[in-house]
Amino acid sequence: MSRKAGNIPEETRAALLKAATEEFAEYGFEKSSLRRICTRAGVTTGALYASFKDKDDLFENVIKPVTDHIDSVMGEHYERERTSDCQKLLEPAGEEEDVNAVLALLRYYFRNRQVCSILFSHREHPAVAAFFDRLIGQIDAQGKAVAALIREGIGEGSGEEIGDKSSNEEVPEFTADTIHWFSHLQVDMVFYLIEHETEEREAEMQARNMVRFMRGGFYALLRKGSLTDIAKER
Repeated sequence: MSRKAGNIPEETRAALLKAATEEFAEYGFEKSSLRRICTRAGVTTGALYASFKDKDDLFENVIKPVTDHIDSVMGEHYERERTSDCQKLLEPAGEEEDVNAVLALLRYYFRNRQVCSILFSHREHPAVAAFFDRLIGQIDAQGKAVAALIREGIGEGSGEEIGDKSSNEEVPEFTADTIHWFSHLQVDMVFYLIEHETEEREAEMQARNMVRFMRGGFYALLRKGSLTDIAKER
């Protein structure tokens, strides 16, 4: 049964969120019990329904700090990228900017592993699926913006437009599908790190390798040649 959310003491709400985090982490969403959550929190079911509409609403509030953190990290990172020029994006500082964004996510995960694991282990839940769909869309948009910056910068540096038919160098078609594929690679990178690396230091080292690999592929596709070749032309 669902009831309209009302006002309850902040301590009660916090106790319910803590109990729900433990319950979802132990049993998963489907097998979790609202009665057990209330027992863990030491409150009545009435108190629960006074604050949350239903189990889905409770679940979404449990994972909200994680999704908010991801949104904040990515939003700030993307803003810095969009205000950079081509040369800065290609230089080591550009790579470090990408690495730092991934490390910010990893460090949050290792310090909040229980609640983060709830998000990452419930990718089929509608709220989680919608979040990652939205995130992929944002990464798509950023990929297109960065590609435009790089293409423009390379064209200015070489005196020709990228994809100019007069060029002797064949340029692969850099399509929206390619951008979308790269977006999934970035999300999958984080999934891989949290699923396979149990130690924070090892995860950070692996993240640096993965970021360098993906940057090299992304920028090389914008113009035939390596990232080093592109940088030398500036």
